[in-house]
Amino acid sequence: MKIKITTEIKDVINSLGNKTARTNGLKIYAALYQRNYRQNLHGYFDCPSTYLRSINARYSRIIKRFIEAGILTYHKKRKPDPNDIFNTIETKSYSPQYGYCMKYKFLVDLTKGEKIDVPLNEAKKQRWYEITANTLVTLGYEPAIIRDSFGRRVHYPLIKNYKTELKGKGLCVIDAVASQPRLLYLHMKKRDIVDPQYNFIFENDLKFYETLVLKLKLKDRNAAKDLFMFWVNSSGYVPDFKIHILFPVASAFIKGVKSRYYKDSSAYLQREEAKIWIDDLLQNLPVEFALPVHDSLIVRREDAMKVLDYCKERYPDLRFDYKEL
Repeated sequence: MKIKITTEIKDVINSLGNKTARTNGLKIYAALYQRNYRQNLHGYFDCPSTYLRSINARYSRIIKRFIEAGILTYHKKRKPDPNDIFNTIETKSYSPQYGYCMKYKFLVDLTKGEKIDVPLNEAKKQRWYEITANTLVTLGYEPAIIRDSFGRRVHYPLIKNYKTELKGKGLCVIDAVASQPRLLYLHMKKRDIVDPQYNFIFENDLKFYETLVLKLKLKDRNAAKDLFMFWVNSSGYVPDFKIHILFPVASAFIKGVKSRYYKDSSAYLQREEAKIWIDDLLQNLPVEFALPVHDSLIVRREDAMKVLDYCKERYPDLRFDYKEL
């Protein structure tokens, strides 16, 4: 990864200790530098602990040193002091309940730094990367693979046209049925948040988008999918406000997730999908040929039932289906 680094930041990294500590410090800085491109209007950018931990398990020590040196800060929130009702205290602003992570902000001008190349290729050590790369090569495509920092999704050039490029080549797609709606339900259920109408759909194994079509008198399933995406991901505009009336508790929960930044909701659900499909299912897949497509896997026809059973056994709370390309 090509990044810029100032003399001040290099001095802090060099102060971390031996060569291994300095190398780890540089990699953590590079990871933060990469995510800095997604900063909000106030200069803060989100950075999940799982992402930093994948680079170095002791990342918190490095982050602490950056903060102490005055080159980095984190987003804070104020709340009443439990020991003094007339005062407030500052705490770190993140919430496992609402699924949003820490936000950091650089306090130095990174544009004035020196350009360097950091070998931040930890992904290539992972089995999911090897399976994806080998499968692309087998199919005759370049293994140009990246993983984004927003939702931790995996991307490669073929992913844009896989439906036409791979059609009729003896492959199947195994995907999650109504993936993000169900993940939202499971996330609320885990926190004992109950929306009667929303929960009823999943507790009775009804088809989510088809139910929306009936309840809200929508045109078709695609209209229901579009409405859900607006509801969960938009900054405010929703084409059919009736969804807020239908799911008042879920709507309030989503509003809470978006309280800091409206894209936090989208990022959270994408990261949850990535944990399932990349970091678990693909990482531990019982076959060696597969391509990830966000909430699905492309596999050989002869492996489809084996992989489908594997997915069902590993995630019994999800619903899976498969179809031929």
